[in-house]
Amino acid sequence: MTIPLYIVAGTSGSGKSTAAKEVRKIMGSGFNVYDMDTIIVDGNFQTACQHWLRIAYANSLSGNTTILFGAVPYPYNVNICDYFHYFHPIHYLLLHCNSASRTERLLKRGGWTEQGIQGTNIYAKQLCNNYISASLPIINTTINSPVQVVNQIKEWILLKQKLNT
Repeated sequence: MTIPLYIVAGTSGSGKSTAAKEVRKIMGSGFNVYDMDTIIVDGNFQTACQHWLRIAYANSLSGNTTILFGAVPYPYNVNICDYFHYFHPIHYLLLHCNSASRTERLLKRGGWTEQGIQGTNIYAKQLCNNYISASLPIINTTINSPVQVVNQIKEWILLKQKLNT
């Protein structure tokens, strides 16, 4: 039995939470869409990650496909989760924006230091370069509207679903 898993990754400020809400509305039955940040307790991202993969596995037993929106691989490392081995294939897509947009979004959100934003921008560039090197898909949330981003995510998932059958 193959259990696909879809992970829409990105750093803080890339648009994951915004996109997750809208993707949840348009995917229809058979898909469960989650923002991984919703069940963090005491800053323990890895425990939340463990729970999300367990939930994704339970969804699959009911015939549903899970789409996770989260900062993968850091601070969520799905590769070390107990249920990781149940999933194949795992599809990754990156939401990415330029540093100026990310900085603006994080400042608007509040609670971010200049040093934290700078570190996030540096990590975002590294993550984007990793996706480019691995030929993994990237959606630019700086130049695409939220509606375009959501539609591109939906098209990517439906294409992958079609290719897996």
